[in-house]
Amino acid sequence: MKRLAALLLFLMMTSAAMADPLPMRDAYFHTPNESSERLCDHDFCFWQMNEGETDESLVWEVLTQPITVLKGGQKDQIRVRAKPDAKCEEYVGVVTCDSQGVHVLAQEGDWSLIEAYSSAVEGSPVKVWAEHFQGYVKTELLQEKEVDQEYGIVIDKQQQRLFVYKEGHLFSTLLCSTGFAKKSTPFNETPAGEYIIVSWVGLFPSGDLQCDMGLRINKGIMIHEVPHTLKVNEQTGETKKDYSHCERYLGEKASHGCIRVQKELTPEGVNQTWLWRNLSRKPCTKVIIWDDVGRTLAYPDDDYPLYYNPNKGANYHSSPYCRLVREKFLPLTEFTYGELDEKPFSKLTPCPGCAPMPRREKIDEINEKNNR
Repeated sequence: MKRLAALLLFLMMTSAAMADPLPMRDAYFHTPNESSERLCDHDFCFWQMNEGETDESLVWEVLTQPITVLKGGQKDQIRVRAKPDAKCEEYVGVVTCDSQGVHVLAQEGDWSLIEAYSSAVEGSPVKVWAEHFQGYVKTELLQEKEVDQEYGIVIDKQQQRLFVYKEGHLFSTLLCSTGFAKKSTPFNETPAGEYIIVSWVGLFPSGDLQCDMGLRINKGIMIHEVPHTLKVNEQTGETKKDYSHCERYLGEKASHGCIRVQKELTPEGVNQTWLWRNLSRKPCTKVIIWDDVGRTLAYPDDDYPLYYNPNKGANYHSSPYCRLVREKFLPLTEFTYGELDEKPFSKLTPCPGCAPMPRREKIDEINEKNNR
């Protein structure tokens, strides 16, 4: 009870005082539409918003706007043509029906000019994987859907964080892993853009891995719990879940395109189980994914607060009330980001539950690796 009361007090204080909920920000900002052949003339939308935006009001405005999708089944895909002509066989990208948002730039009778990030899968004849494009679809395919007004999800491929927004404010931050693509597997890249969660899929296998609580946002792409394997105790016959293989890669690109989410609870009590139980099924919860192309993360300010347990604690934390720390050591002791590379903090590792800011050298590595 003492821990719960202290945690509630901390959350009330931080929610009231937090001016910058995303301390790891871009060195300079880009918008998805800024280099497009056809520029957006809407008042404000996802395609005009800065990737990595830190203004809660702007993010919330986008998360609660209706989304335009293409009519069809959740696993159906439409090839987008380079010209408004049914005979055109030059395809510039692929869009998944029902769940993937498209940005309508112009309606020209039977055809509409749209933009999106291509959702082509392995084996697709349209070899445009996760890249931004503009092209034409039949206007009759367009369908506008309302979205949930209580929660919204932001996934940042550059930071490898999943941000939960609630009623206009950042509610919780989780570690995630999006798709890790190589030259031989470009289809593993998670496409950016706007989506809605269209079905609660549940448990599904991926090779030797088990992926639980899958939420479909794009054909075969799910938001799901970090995968586990099953291990049998030879003496007792008891089966246990082993997360060690994939959990260590949270905060880095690691998946085949899905979004892996931490199983540990954040200070606000959020993990993949919470998402499974609390996100809206009707109207659907909107998910926006920021791309990492051309982006560079800046370091957090030196005076940004971090926390640790001076009684032989091995991790550093984003919250003085991290749920992975035993109650008797709470609240944790504050230090600053600028001290992170100094003793006694230099040997601390980032907590897997409360998603603290990475070290400077890790941010340098992120900037180098993620900018494909």
